[in-house]
Amino acid sequence: MEESPSEKQLRQRLSASRFSAEGFLGEDNRSIDEIINEDTGTLERSAVSHEQLVTALKEVYGRAREALGAEITLKQGVAARYYESMGKIPSPYRGDGVFEKGEVIVRNADGSRRIIITSLGIALIEKHGFFQGKGSRYRIEPSTAIDLLEVKPYSTKRQS
Repeated sequence: MEESPSEKQLRQRLSASRFSAEGFLGEDNRSIDEIINEDTGTLERSAVSHEQLVTALKEVYGRAREALGAEITLKQGVAARYYESMGKIPSPYRGDGVFEKGEVIVRNADGSRRIIITSLGIALIEKHGFFQGKGSRYRIEPSTAIDLLEVKPYSTKRQS
């Protein structure tokens, strides 16, 4: 299926540029919709909503940022640290604004699993369901984030 002109423009803004260096897609050749749909499916299979994950990401980002570069323990074997960076980066989605460039690295004890949280990354998930493409430095792999941040599945039972 061929991309529409607006999809082509978005893909161009998500590609490497002077603002985003390596871009938001990594080596992922899937369409933006395919990326979003696959990640949404991962959340659904995990019984975790976008809102739950965004809340957890914001909480960890805020806690680590407040620690001013000191490592914080999230749970046994998982830590986070904020790294300040000067400047701002515009969202690739028009009208979303600009975001600070600092990042929080969350990793397990042996470093084999990690996510990098940025204020822009949180906004992309919150506003667009876009976790970034596979291979992107700032991609937040939903299953890894759920595990590292211990996001609990929502209840599928109805409350009476």
